[in-house]
Amino acid sequence: MLDRASRNPSDLRGVHTTSDTQPSAASLVERFGIVSGGAALGSILASLPAVFRMGSGSGVLRVFEHWVALSAILTPLAMASLLVVRRGRVGLRFLVGDYAPLFVAVALWWAVVELSLLSIVGAVLRAKTHHHGLAGVTFAAVALTTGVGVALVAVRGGQLLHPTSPRAHRLALAVAASSAVVVLALSGLRTSRAAELHTAAALTDTLALLVTVSVASSRAVARWRTLGVVGVAVATGVLLLGFACLRIEPDIQEMLVAGAPIQAWLLALVSVSR
Repeated sequence: MLDRASRNPSDLRGVHTTSDTQPSAASLVERFGIVSGGAALGSILASLPAVFRMGSGSGVLRVFEHWVALSAILTPLAMASLLVVRRGRVGLRFLVGDYAPLFVAVALWWAVVELSLLSIVGAVLRAKTHHHGLAGVTFAAVALTTGVGVALVAVRGGQLLHPTSPRAHRLALAVAASSAVVVLALSGLRTSRAAELHTAAALTDTLALLVTVSVASSRAVARWRTLGVVGVAVATGVLLLGFACLRIEPDIQEMLVAGAPIQAWLLALVSVSR
């Protein structure tokens, strides 16, 4: 009987059915944990500029409440964006193969440099310009001009790195991701006094979300097995604690309009849908 089974491996297919399905189920749960945890951590980092704007002159506990509330509001959008970026990364790898890390590094470098420039411009306009409408138009024009210029420089840098090895491409991506975390904190400090410059705040927060989602969708985060285990718990904790802060401190919602336009838009969207 054993000899016949060894000659016909198809007779043993039923034996491996359960063991084959368990890894796929575990992998699905782990991937969901990585997406949930990555979205929660990304929203925490992306909320830093808005936290600095809203927390000017507040105590440590108050700033922490703002941070958690802003992160909770942003987490669903970060999760949806992360899923889109992850699927886009699969399509990008299908199109360009091993050069996908280089493409992501170029895009991330563009976002990092543009975020730095816009943070400085927003802070200067807020300090030197008293007409907010004129400041907003000026900021939009500068953002468009610098966006195109920085994109051209980033593309040229990608062309110079193109002939190098895949290891160099991954190194460039790691450096860009590390720089993004530093720039997020610095941009928050630079725009902390630009609370009434809604254009600057919205563009800064959008770029911050783009940077953090790009980092969270990277292969290094996707291989972080610990995040796959605790990711759902982290995301759930951020959501519960954040919305509890919103219920306890209702005046936070009024501060969102000036200090955190993206979060204010999300809350307004939820209110309209009700």
